[in-house]
Amino acid sequence: MLKNRYYAFFLLIVFNAHAVEQKVQPLEEIIWLQSYTPPFHIAKSKSAPQGGICDNLTEQLISTITDVKHTRLIVPQQRINKYLNEGKNVCFPCVIYKKNNNQQLNYSNPTTVYPPFSIITTKELKPQLEKKHGSPIHLINLLTDPQYVYGQAAARKFTTKINTIIENTKRDKESSLSWSSENESKAVIAHLSHGFLDYSIDYPFMADYFNKQGKYTNIESVPIAENDIQFIRGAIGCAAKAPNNFAQQALKKINRALKNNVLQSPEYQQSQHNWLKTTFTDFDKHYQQQVINFYLLATDPQANTDH
Repeated sequence: MLKNRYYAFFLLIVFNAHAVEQKVQPLEEIIWLQSYTPPFHIAKSKSAPQGGICDNLTEQLISTITDVKHTRLIVPQQRINKYLNEGKNVCFPCVIYKKNNNQQLNYSNPTTVYPPFSIITTKELKPQLEKKHGSPIHLINLLTDPQYVYGQAAARKFTTKINTIIENTKRDKESSLSWSSENESKAVIAHLSHGFLDYSIDYPFMADYFNKQGKYTNIESVPIAENDIQFIRGAIGCAAKAPNNFAQQALKKINRALKNNVLQSPEYQQSQHNWLKTTFTDFDKHYQQQVINFYLLATDPQANTDH
């Protein structure tokens, strides 16, 4: 009997020691990744006093979440995937919202709402593409047309539906392009403007942004026929592979800050409105319904889950 009690006591000590070892340590630091992709990230200026689309979001989260250290790191898009796959304590403020986490990312609640992706091409080619493949353009037909050259930044991703179409139609052809440029989105636009590419895919406000910069003024967007959604929601993604339950800990703080501070902030709302209103006329309505009212929505039948 005494031996059994001793054995049980020994197991209790071992179990408690193991529990202490497995105890999750408090979150100490969030590394905020940012890429060379205007207009999502740009330096503040007179025309963009709050920076790019995702810059004010990051700033407000850093100023609101005061109990952890924050580090901002500027890296190429492909390097972002490297940090995520290596399980660093990183979050990226510009991803497509998904209801379900995956092996790479855990997602915050929605942070903004974008218009659907479109074809980005030149003013000269747009009439040709529309005449041959319709307006809205039938993406599958265009991607399988050998007359026109498609290209995108190597790490660029779209909705699941568009990603699948690209993969199935471009499986045997090189379409993802890698540059050493510090401005990857600008590199794509430059290749379009100079005729090295005929078209790409991105948000329609990308064409609007680069036209306003003055150097590339012949860029236009065309809707995609395969789009079956009215909007795409943005979110913050944190590294699912990071140890110590990093993503869960970080997103708990992030979602609280979004709900209580950032999303209702007039500064943040004005920043989003200024960037998105030109090419997304229903932005204010969708922002209210799909972002502000997110916590109140019992069901969300229209919501896209493929940012």
